[in-house]
Amino acid sequence: MKAKTYVLEKEYTLDRKTAWQLLADNNRMNLYIGLFPVNFSPAKQDGAEVFYREAHAKVLGLVPISWQEFPFQWQENDSYTVERRYLSGPMKHYTLKVELFDNGESGTRVKLTADFVPLNPLGYAAIWATGLPAIKKIMRYLDDYLASGATAVFEAPQKQVTSKINLPELDRLAGLLVKSPVKNEYVELLHRYLAEKGDHDVAQIEPVNLARLWKADLDDTLRVLLYATKAGLLNLSWNVICPNCRVSKVEHNSLSELEQEFHCDLCGVNYDANFDQFVELNFSIHPTVRQAYVEVYCIGGPMITPHVKAQQVIQKGKTASFAIPKGEDALRLRVLQANDRVAVDKNAEAIQLLYSDLGWSQDSVSGSDDVVITNSSSADIVVALEHSDWNKQAVTAAKVTAMQEFRDLFSSEVLSPGQKIGIDHVTILFTDLKGSTLLYETIGDSSAYGQVRNHFDFLIGHIKTNSGSVVKTIGDAVMAIFHKPEEGLKAALAIQKNLAEFNRTANEELVLRIGLYSGPAIAVNSNDRLDYFGRTVNIAARIQGQGEGGDVIISRGVLAQPMSAGLLSSADVGLEEFSAVLKGIDGTVDLVRIRLKENLVIEKHAG
Repeated sequence: MKAKTYVLEKEYTLDRKTAWQLLADNNRMNLYIGLFPVNFSPAKQDGAEVFYREAHAKVLGLVPISWQEFPFQWQENDSYTVERRYLSGPMKHYTLKVELFDNGESGTRVKLTADFVPLNPLGYAAIWATGLPAIKKIMRYLDDYLASGATAVFEAPQKQVTSKINLPELDRLAGLLVKSPVKNEYVELLHRYLAEKGDHDVAQIEPVNLARLWKADLDDTLRVLLYATKAGLLNLSWNVICPNCRVSKVEHNSLSELEQEFHCDLCGVNYDANFDQFVELNFSIHPTVRQAYVEVYCIGGPMITPHVKAQQVIQKGKTASFAIPKGEDALRLRVLQANDRVAVDKNAEAIQLLYSDLGWSQDSVSGSDDVVITNSSSADIVVALEHSDWNKQAVTAAKVTAMQEFRDLFSSEVLSPGQKIGIDHVTILFTDLKGSTLLYETIGDSSAYGQVRNHFDFLIGHIKTNSGSVVKTIGDAVMAIFHKPEEGLKAALAIQKNLAEFNRTANEELVLRIGLYSGPAIAVNSNDRLDYFGRTVNIAARIQGQGEGGDVIISRGVLAQPMSAGLLSSADVGLEEFSAVLKGIDGTVDLVRIRLKENLVIEKHAG
């Protein structure tokens, strides 16, 4: 059958970056223009050809078709191409190329080139009935975006609500949520979002995007989502993300379902699960409120992996060129599936690379010009130019499990017994009540215990306010966890600053020692509670013992963090650096003692 090629061009008053973000978000765009959802199989490879995924769908919900979908090829903000080779149905082959060109200072010319190769005469009818109209709707998608008055891509037009909404139940549960300690305005925003947004948006709610849409603080947004889950408006899920391709590999409804190791078929590598890199939290509307599902249209589009700046298929024996974006650091070239990597370094001299069955010809390549790659291996390869240190803006398990609201509302959300999940970076805070033994001896067990309980409430309030949570109490000591060092430092300073007022109000004379340390740890299930172990925890417990009372002990590593250093430079504190030998810890540890200036004055007067 003779191939049919169609070219559509149009000029838009959109900058290229916005046009790219709209057109390269294939799932959202295909949903909007009314294409059929697709089921994809794991990646396969036949002989020397590049890998592909088998896809299955039903045209108009009736006619089954299947095809091999090959990796998208793209250059960010410039163009992308998708290729399909059909296994069943009236078509034989299809490619779509989307190109963007500058058109004046703030305009973009969009060019779509669609090539259809029918398998039989019915294929020509399919082109006119579904293929060509779908291409035209891509242009209409941009027209509708401009007509909507949207000012950001995440406000792009969406498919109208199709699932049935149980409004009485939505209203009832929203009424319960209002009674929670969250802002009423957020409850109203969430009610409107769940009632008006399309199925895709309510079936996969990403807290970061929702906070951006509401122009709200992320922690405030996350709190209302957690309380909404407890009220029955939402469900939560944990997505395990591949660290290379950054695509979700598996979804779990509970932390107890997490496995210690997972496999990525696209990268061909096994990974250990990790709380702060690979496990992300998402929410979805509860089915009693609305039956909404995430329909999949694409699993290889550019916006699914926004850390990838360019991606090309290089056939064996062929050469390709990659344009290196200017002003971007920490880039690398990686062969998908083989997972072979080479750094892009502006100080390197070579601008040409050779890839063979043994890997790359060198460890780094210059980033000052286009890079030319020759594939001398025995198979076709897919090469991605990507950010090596890119981290998707998402709510990770490390962040949410450090929030007191999460522990209070979902105390049953723990790992399975014996499971261990690593965390690359966590901040542990230990407090200790100085002279507590004498306190019990002086005022008796009952009164002393009452004072200890009161001071726990005081500590929890400041820990919670600064996005931390109490892991456990040990006698009169508290162990708390924070996602970021500066959050723990803020809590520690606030505790010491407000302790005097607490003592005056409670008619007590409590003195606290506080230690703070950041580093890797292991999350485990300990007595049906999410707990943390490892060297970081041990050091945090030990450095708390270096306190003299009224001070905060941190490591020099915490002080070196820009946010922590900035916080201390603006606080009224004195710093004293010292080293200490800690019990059970090899070598000396470099520490910093932080004293509030008001405490320094008191000490001088006492001296």
